Amino acid sequence: MSNNRWKRARIRPHSRIARIRQLVVSGNYDYSEKVRILIEEGWFDEDDIERCIETGFVCKKEKDEQRISVDGKKYTILGRDCAGVAFYCVGKIMKGDGAKLFFVITAHDQKGS
Repeated sequence: MSNNRWKRARIRPHSRIARIRQLVVSGNYDYSEKVRILIEEGWFDEDDIERCIETGFVCKKEKDEQRISVDGKKYTILGRDCAGVAFYCVGKIMKGDGAKLFFVITAHDQKGS
């Protein structure tokens, strides 16, 4: 993979990744039971998810089959974990208690832990 892919141009302030980052930075995110189990088993930790979103970009958008996201989409974000290893997560923007939140469905290193 080319290093240029990791050198992202300036992010537009209203882009989807900027909105997702803002939700995560402000603590408005949660994750699935699957992700919770992977964290408990030591595959990665919450900081790796945060770093992935902080350093990453949306590499794929898909329809939310469950139709519970606010925009009908789920997003695959490719970034780096805290050790600098390629890492990805998939999530969607949902309505929480009075505010939106980013819900992480799954997360893995690029090899797919």
